[in-house]
Formats: sequence, structure tokens, C-alpha cells
Amino acid sequence: MLNFQFSIFNFQFSILAKRGCMGLLATLALAVGLGGIGQAYDEVEVPDGGTITGQVKYVGPAQTLAPLKVTKDPDLCGKEAPSETLLISANGEVRYAVVFLEGISQGKKIDRTKETWLTQEKCHFGPHVFTMVKGTDLSVKNADPFLHNANMAVNGIQMFNFGQPKKDQVIIKRVRKTGLVEVTCDSHPHMEGHFMVFDHPYHAVTGPEGTFTLDQIPPGKYTVKLWHESWKVKGQDEDGRPIYEQSVVLNQEIEVPTKGMVRVNFELK
Repeated sequence: MLNFQFSIFNFQFSILAKRGCMGLLATLALAVGLGGIGQAYDEVEVPDGGTITGQVKYVGPAQTLAPLKVTKDPDLCGKEAPSETLLISANGEVRYAVVFLEGISQGKKIDRTKETWLTQEKCHFGPHVFTMVKGTDLSVKNADPFLHNANMAVNGIQMFNFGQPKKDQVIIKRVRKTGLVEVTCDSHPHMEGHFMVFDHPYHAVTGPEGTFTLDQIPPGKYTVKLWHESWKVKGQDEDGRPIYEQSVVLNQEIEVPTKGMVRVNFELK
């Protein structure tokens, strides 16, 4: 666990070097807070499993995020792109928060046939945030008629870096590392996305209504964690991209009953 937490710290530090400085203690706190993404996991039958459902809502002051400046291919991409850093519905429901179980070592079988896609279209990564399981494939598609160059870094180490010059070109990569991954495009600096890679299947990303479900969980006590990228801007990097404060990491201690259901809600402020 310690080695994984240290690698997360290295990832965060590398991002700081690229985008600006953030307090070292705050970075270390985030590294420790994300512990439990990667560890050994055994697949077993879960005949008496329970379910966790919940919702993520924003209860802080009103936020208006400035659009991102587009510096290349404006004919198709426009001169500005809306920020997806914090997406809130009219009722305060938060999209693109990652919710997961920390430190679960055994549970339901992993669906290794599930397809995970990342599409580059009109100079935008879609989806902006997603999750997947280590050892499965990530399909990356370029839907634009010009070059995109996807750059993915996990735990401070470049995982993938490849160009896709042709429209509808698809490249499939087997993801073999766990952790928090930042995705950028070397051709279009405003493009950014994130995904988390786990050793287990108990993770979800909130949809437009801010809801999530984790099912077939062995009965017992768990820590439910939430991760959301920060939306609080503290400056700009040399390419004009926003520099944000530390990401948000929250947790709740819960107990899953046999064949029962637990409600877990989170609030961002």
C-alpha cells in the first residue's frame, strides 16, 4: 500500500511540475487519500451480497467556470470550449465524481468483456471522467479529420503516447497499471480528461443526476471514497490552461448488510 501511495504522490508532483506549484503537504495528503485503488483482489461467489446507492450534490456557492481557450483547429473546435471540471444540474446534482470501495480484497467477478471507449471529437475527450479495471482494454477513437495525440500519465509515469492522424482511427491498448490517469492531447492543449484504474469492480462514475450504484458487495464494513477533480482555479500554466487546487477526496464508513441496501450521499462545497 505504501508503495502505491508513494507512486500517486509522484504522479501528483509531476503534474505540478508541468502546470505550476501546489503545497507539498496538500499533495501528500491527496496521495494518502487515494490509497486503496490498487491491491490484490480475489474473485469469489457473492450469493448474499448487498448494494450501495447514493448521490453526489453540490451545496457550495454558485460557480461559473470560464471556457477554455482553443488555440488550434478553431473551424471545427471553435474558439472556446466549455469546462467540464464541475458539472452541476439545476438541482445541484454533480456529474463525473468517482465513487469506489477502498481496500476491498475479494468479491464479485470482474466483467473483462466490457468495452471501455475514449473518443476525441470536436477537440473534446468523451467521457471526461471514467473508470476501468486493470488488465482490460481501452479503445481510443479519433472522430475528427485531423491529428490528435493522446498522452496518458499514471502515477507520474507516461503510460501511453500515440498519434491518430486519420478520422475514425481506433487504437486499442491493454491497461496494465492501477491509479489516477490524466489524459491530455499534445496537439490541442485545452483537451483534458481523467480516469481511474482499479484491481476490483467496485467503482462508478456519477451521471447527470449525480447518482451511483455499487452492487453484489460481500456483507461487511467498508470505506466508501469519493474523488472529484478540483474546480477552484489558482492560476494558469504557460499554455493558458487553468491550474486548479488539490482534488477533492471524501470518505464514509459504512456497513453492508446481507442482501441489504445502504444509502450513501456526498456533498461538495
